[in-house]
Amino acid sequence: MAQSEWLRTFLAIYRTGSLTAAAAQRSLSQPAVSHQLAALERNVGEPLFVRGRRGVEPTARARELYAVVAEPLSQLEPVVRGLEAGHLGRPQAAVRIGASAEYFSAVLLPRLVDVEVRATAQFGDDARLLDLLVRGELDLIVTSTRTPRRALAFTELGTKQFVLVGAPTLCPRTPIASVAALGAWLDGVPWVSYSHELPLTRRFWLASIGRPFAGDLQLVAPDLRAVTEAVCLGLGVSLLPEFICRDVLATGRIAEIYPVSELAPTEPWFAATRAADASEPALVALLAALAEGAAPVGITDVTVSAGSDPGTDAALRSGQAHAPHAPYRPPRGPSTPP
Repeated sequence: MAQSEWLRTFLAIYRTGSLTAAAAQRSLSQPAVSHQLAALERNVGEPLFVRGRRGVEPTARARELYAVVAEPLSQLEPVVRGLEAGHLGRPQAAVRIGASAEYFSAVLLPRLVDVEVRATAQFGDDARLLDLLVRGELDLIVTSTRTPRRALAFTELGTKQFVLVGAPTLCPRTPIASVAALGAWLDGVPWVSYSHELPLTRRFWLASIGRPFAGDLQLVAPDLRAVTEAVCLGLGVSLLPEFICRDVLATGRIAEIYPVSELAPTEPWFAATRAADASEPALVALLAALAEGAAPVGITDVTVSAGSDPGTDAALRSGQAHAPHAPYRPPRGPSTPP
């Protein structure tokens, strides 16, 4: 049985690219991990890893060994965990997914309908999800942060676009004619936000309106679904990701105050997996579903400028008025039908 423990430790090192991270994943001390690796290397007859600037790099022999043992051990893990827990059930090959609760609900969940995989979800911020992925506790995460970690593979999904919205009763009664007029109207207007820091909102004010944030922050709620509902109820205006408010925009519960798709900062979406597992069939299927589902939820290809429709573009360039209660038209790109 010692050999099976060596192989499990080998997989942890290979997937995390670090003896320290592998020790944490295996709940072992680092000396124990080093000892098991040395024992496996003696049996194999050659080194499996070489030390690099960012951890350890697998040798050609390690890649060969991984190709042989990764899938069988992955299938065996649920059985081993069941035995350790005192029962033996059917292996559940569930893909462990990490994302924000809002993104999972609005984007990922609809994509899972047509993908034949079992899944479990964890919610958290980017830093926590990346840490869980490196430690082997998640298999795929969706994040707006890309880090230079050799053990991780990132796939670009698209960009997160933002919409300036408010309840119809709170929107201006006359059209806003320019960005300067927008800044004047927003001065002192009640505001609803995800956080006190308002990082994107403050960047929008400084870059587009030309001065610091001057709204009246009425409510902070760390859930974009709650922020959206607060806007619907007329508690304030907000700069929201389009994917979270598209449905209520379509029904008219809230309205676009002014087209800011070219003014507001955008954020990228990445799907991240461990590089060693990127070719796993379930992960490949999920990545394909996310890429296919980008257009219906307001995510456009990151290689194309995330602009509004041609009419809105022309209005922004010319400074023409924007009617605040006009029917909402989502941004169009090559993957979004007109």
